[in-house]
Amino acid sequence: MKSPSQQADNLRITSVQTAQRVLMGSNWIEQPLPSQITQQVGPFLLIHHWQDYFPGGQEPLDVGVGPHPHRGFSPVTCIYSGAVRHRDSIGNDHVVEAGGTQWMDSGSGIVHSERPDDSIAREGGMLEIIQFWVNTPQAHKMNAPSYQPLSSDETPSWEEGAWKIALVQGEWDGHQSPIVSNHPMRIANLQCSEAGEPIALPMPGNWVGILYVLSGSVQVNNAKATGRQMIVLGTGTSEVISMTAEEDARVLFLSSAPLDEPVVSHGPFVLNTYEEVQRAIMDYHDGKMGNLIET
Repeated sequence: MKSPSQQADNLRITSVQTAQRVLMGSNWIEQPLPSQITQQVGPFLLIHHWQDYFPGGQEPLDVGVGPHPHRGFSPVTCIYSGAVRHRDSIGNDHVVEAGGTQWMDSGSGIVHSERPDDSIAREGGMLEIIQFWVNTPQAHKMNAPSYQPLSSDETPSWEEGAWKIALVQGEWDGHQSPIVSNHPMRIANLQCSEAGEPIALPMPGNWVGILYVLSGSVQVNNAKATGRQMIVLGTGTSEVISMTAEEDARVLFLSSAPLDEPVVSHGPFVLNTYEEVQRAIMDYHDGKMGNLIET
């Protein structure tokens, strides 16, 4: 018989879904969100998981994603192997290596590029990243844009049993990430090296969340997820989600207070009305989001 806490955890599991393999430009990526079943989970709008080997001998400007605009949300990139170079129209030019995170609040508008570091393009190597989109509350969508890089050394990290926790955003057991957001959330990368090892994930009853498994497999009561699958978590009475590794596992944990506002998106713009999207398109073409020229 399941304990009351296990039963409560079960009520918070709304689905287990497998990422779709989609072509983005010339790159194949895994996309668990959005899916045919789930368009968004709280403020989380999109998850892209990209893992690729670069043979070398390429020019840096021939790989990755060139200059493009955003408004109204935060594109966040976690780097698992390799390194990513970010440049933008407000003057940032920064490389974040494995174990680090790039958090960009696009606010009223910004143009940026995101590419594998020059050394990967020229000399070759493995790159693995996840980019996820975090919607911005309506009251903050027109804030000034900002960029927050977080290196592996700056990321609050600790161990609980065989689990390693790296806190990207929010607070957990007295640890606080230096990344600032404008909505309550907790985001962490979790890694376990021992099968059968449990971990308790703090998640208020009125929050929603996602457990995305990069590799390995985990069990949350009667729900099992393996590599490239996500468990969607809804609101409930429990304050803790119990997860057990069935083998070596890497998991991205996204959790947040709900954000119940209308979402109207078009390409790189996420706003609340169609009129606001049309204004964003015009502002971009009028140069109001700045310019980025890469050399």
